[in-house]
Amino acid sequence: MGILNQIIWLMMKQTDIIIIGAGPSGMMSAIYAKRANKEVILLDKASPGGSLHSTFQVDNYLGFGKVSAEELIQKMVDHLRDLEIEDTKGFVNQITKEKDYFIVATEKETYFAKAVIVASGTSPKPLKVPNEFELLSKGISYCAVCDGLFFENEDVVVIGGGDSALEESIYLSHICKSVTIIHELKEFTASKGLIKRIQEHDKISVKLSTKVIEFIGNEELDAITLLDCFNNITYDFKAKGAFIYIGNQADTTYINNLLITDESGFIPVNQFMETKVKGLFACGDVTKKDFRYIVTAISDGAIAALSAVKYLDDSRNLE
Repeated sequence: MGILNQIIWLMMKQTDIIIIGAGPSGMMSAIYAKRANKEVILLDKASPGGSLHSTFQVDNYLGFGKVSAEELIQKMVDHLRDLEIEDTKGFVNQITKEKDYFIVATEKETYFAKAVIVASGTSPKPLKVPNEFELLSKGISYCAVCDGLFFENEDVVVIGGGDSALEESIYLSHICKSVTIIHELKEFTASKGLIKRIQEHDKISVKLSTKVIEFIGNEELDAITLLDCFNNITYDFKAKGAFIYIGNQADTTYINNLLITDESGFIPVNQFMETKVKGLFACGDVTKKDFRYIVTAISDGAIAALSAVKYLDDSRNLE
C-alpha cells in the first residue's frame, strides 16, 4: 500500500461491518453483528424505522398481536440502545471495493469496512402523471400516517389496490370526511380480509378499472382527472388529498457502479444474503424477493449479519 493510500486509510472511520439502512432488517443485522462482537456502523439518511414510519398499525407481529407502528419502532430502537448501537445519519453516495475492503462515501464522511450489508429498503413509486411532483405536499402524499391529519374532514382519494392502499384507506377513514379508492385494475390485489373490510365500510367508496390521468390545481390539489377504462370516459373528480400507494422501488442508485442489481434496481441474493461481490450482503425489501413483510425483513437481517460474521472470521483465519 502506497503512502497516499495509507494516509487515506488512517483518515477513514474504520469498522468491521457497515450496515446501510436502519429499517427492521438493518436494525436486526446490527443487533446480530454486535452480539457476535463485531464493530458496527449503522447508517441511514433518516431516523430508524424505515418504511414502518409510513404505517399506522401492525396486526400480525409475533408476540405483539396488534401494535402501533410507532410503538414497534421504539421497541426496536430500545433494543439497539441496550446493546450500545447508535445509528449515524448519512446519505450514502457510493460504495466502492478495493481488494478486500469497502469504501462507503456519504455526503459528509468516508468510511472503511471489511464487510457491508445493504438494507436501504425501498421508496414509494410515483405515478408519473402531470402535476404529481408540482403538487407534492400540496395535496399529494405517499404517506397517510405522515400527512393524513392535514385532511381532517376533507374528501380524499387513495390510489392503489394492494394491502398498503387498503390499510391506509381504513386509517384515513377515521380522519377524513370520505375516502375513495382508485385502482386501475378491475380487481384488488389485496388480501381477501382487507377487501371485505373495505366493502363493508360506510365511509370508503371504490372506483375500479379507473386510471389517474392528471392532478389539477395550482397552490393545492383541487381535483383529479380520471379515465373510466371500462367505458372509456374521462372526467374530473373533486378531492383535497391524494395518497399514492402503487408499489415501491429499490433505493440502490448508490451501488449502480458495482453492477449487482437487476433491471428494476433490486439486489439478487442467495440463501445466505450474499451478493455476487464477496463481502457485500443485502437484506430486506431491497432484495429481489416475492414477499416483503416486517417478519421477512428481520429474518433476512439476521441471516445477513451471521453470513457477514462468518465471512470476516473466515477471512481472518486465512491471514
